[in-house]
Amino acid sequence: MNKTARILFMIVGCVMPIFIGALHTATHFMDLMTPEVNAFLQKEITILGEPQKLWNTFGIVSFMMGASFIVIGILNISILLKTPKTKPLSTLALVAMIAYQLTVSYVGFEFDQAFQLYGGLFGLLLLLVCLILNLRQST
Repeated sequence: MNKTARILFMIVGCVMPIFIGALHTATHFMDLMTPEVNAFLQKEITILGEPQKLWNTFGIVSFMMGASFIVIGILNISILLKTPKTKPLSTLALVAMIAYQLTVSYVGFEFDQAFQLYGGLFGLLLLLVCLILNLRQST
């Protein structure tokens, strides 16, 4: 059971965030930084009372989202490597990843993004199995 939980955590907590983060960051630089997109996003919006170009706001969020996914995966690798193979995984780490997958699913639903919605639900299911296996091992 412990091995299965570790494999599920490795897939959903480490590999997928790094993979999605790398793809998102690559897309940011290859497709979203084109002159056409930049020109389209030159409109100004007000954030905290300050006028900002939409591109600046969008660009920051886009880049940071990809980087944040990669960091989540790296932190989870650290958790996995620091947990002895005979011990259960950190319940807090699993609950944090469950919250992350709930957020992924919500955003997929709210913004009509089927891949994100179903990917989040699939990741959530795998993490719930991981949590159940983990809790069984710790008792």
